[in-house]
Amino acid sequence: MGTENQLGQLHIQDFLDEIAKLDLDPRIQAWYTIDVTAILGDANILHHEINDETGCSLLFLPKSIIHFCPNNRKMQHYPKHLVHCFVDHCEENQYSTENNTIYSAEMFSISPSDEHLNWLVQTNSERDVPQLQAKTARWLSYLNT
Repeated sequence: MGTENQLGQLHIQDFLDEIAKLDLDPRIQAWYTIDVTAILGDANILHHEINDETGCSLLFLPKSIIHFCPNNRKMQHYPKHLVHCFVDHCEENQYSTENNTIYSAEMFSISPSDEHLNWLVQTNSERDVPQLQAKTARWLSYLNT
């Protein structure tokens, strides 16, 4: 097994370990552990993101992104060249409120088969902005390679 493949396998295990730590329904845990693991095989995962609240996740592969939505038992695959990123940072709003989003970033794709990727991070708190900017920078770095 090559170094790239071994690293990809470590990322798969990291991903599954993070999923296991979440407070998800046992059926969703089983779906990830059995179905998703079988589909991934020896995929070369570069990194991943998980929405702790919904259990949805993204896997970043060298040439594509896979979106998993366990509530629907849905897996969608998006070629990297069809994924885009939109960022909105409203700096003129120095005082944030609960209803005032001051930073948002979205990765999106509209594929020919009308499958839509919509992965959104946002905050109304200035203290969360650096973390979300770092995440957005990672997305942009990935999309531009």
